Amino acid sequence: GTVKRHLKTSGESERKTKKSLELSKEDLIQLLSIMEGELQAREDVIHMLKTEKTKPEVLEAHYGSAEPEKVLRVLHRDAILAQEKSIGEDVYEKPISELDRLEGKQKETYRRMLEQLLLAEKCHRRTVYELENEKHKHTDYMNKSDDFT
Repeated sequence: GTVKRHLKTSGESERKTKKSLELSKEDLIQLLSIMEGELQAREDVIHMLKTEKTKPEVLEAHYGSAEPEKVLRVLHRDAILAQEKSIGEDVYEKPISELDRLEGKQKETYRRMLEQLLLAEKCHRRTVYELENEKHKHTDYMNKSDDFT
């Protein structure tokens, strides 16, 4: 009996909420316009916060200057701000090692391409030799054929 009574009360409350949720077309349009206004206001606030981050005053406060500077000085300044490396560290060390690695890779590629070129030249010479051989055979065959005829 308790379960049936509980089910009845929940069924009655569902009917009440359904009746209260049934809104007219005008009410829905008004609700939609209110929600659209809130969404537009939220977008305006987000846009305002984004533009506030990129103001020159904010950049100057964070970096010490809002205008473009020399690249190495900017990299050095950012490293100091991020505390990633010390001041005395050589900024050219990594690019030079990358350049050396690239040079080694280019030498290896050149060597492999040269091998391929020599292999192709050898194959070409062999093909030319075989064609010359076939040409001589054909000439001999034609001469023998003429003699036979």
